[in-house]
Amino acid sequence: MGKVYSAIDIGSNGIRMIISEVSYDTSTKSHVLHEIKKIRSPIRLGKEVFLDKPISQTTLSESIETFEHFRNINQKYRVHSCRAVATSALREASNKLEFIEKIAKKSGIKVEIIDGHEEARLIYLAVSKEVELKNLRCVLIDVGGGSVEVTLSDNGKMKQTESFPMGTVRILDQLEKRKLGENHLKVVVGDFIKPVFQFIDKNNFHNDVEFAIGTGGNLECMARLKWDLLKKSSNTFITLNELVEIYEKLSKMSIKERIEKLNLRPDRADVILPAIFTVKMVLRQCDAHRIFVPRVGLRNGILWSMIL
Repeated sequence: MGKVYSAIDIGSNGIRMIISEVSYDTSTKSHVLHEIKKIRSPIRLGKEVFLDKPISQTTLSESIETFEHFRNINQKYRVHSCRAVATSALREASNKLEFIEKIAKKSGIKVEIIDGHEEARLIYLAVSKEVELKNLRCVLIDVGGGSVEVTLSDNGKMKQTESFPMGTVRILDQLEKRKLGENHLKVVVGDFIKPVFQFIDKNNFHNDVEFAIGTGGNLECMARLKWDLLKKSSNTFITLNELVEIYEKLSKMSIKERIEKLNLRPDRADVILPAIFTVKMVLRQCDAHRIFVPRVGLRNGILWSMIL
């Protein structure tokens, strides 16, 4: 039996944990991850932080409870090593040190805050274990609650990467702050997107890019909606035209209808439209007409970082 590892991703729209057993394949001379369990807690740290508020005591208490649960799971599965990383929301929280100290005291789990470049590197590591990137020029897009990471991969190597503070929870907060509805997404995303376009143009992301690769819960939801709304297989690429069609269908549904008719979680039903809108704009700027969703993300990259 191989060693068991766990990875925790403290995002802006939720806290996620994955537990996997690691084995070594002698024929390929490589490690293999066998997923045991996935857990997600819908704690939205970005909701308060992106409105320039500290993490509330209620949210902190819920987070502590979640981490105590994670500790018990680690013990149950005899986890050899656990790594917990925090991204955009905790990076910006005014009371992040209190959060980290209380989590460590109550659960024994040390939380590590990583910057956008390390986040992109870990995501790239996860993708490289799932997709053969050699001889390909493609763009990786990760749409989170607090940030969007855009990375150019050329022949299996990260060429350029940047993290942009324009995640879906941040966009929702701006809509709320300005008393605007979903029909004004173009206005709010337009305020955020200019640096992304400049980065893409400066680094020639639109030069011979074969396709895009999408990671994170929002992209996995888009793949699922390709089947639910268009009745097309979600195990292939999602084309830009299909994203446009999915967006149009979703925009005609209320958040309540998305929850009841499409069985989306409440904390996905409200962010999915901003996510699709963002991906559409990035794809167009990169001149990429399709995106592949390998169903791996930051959590998987964290696991690989402990093994390799």
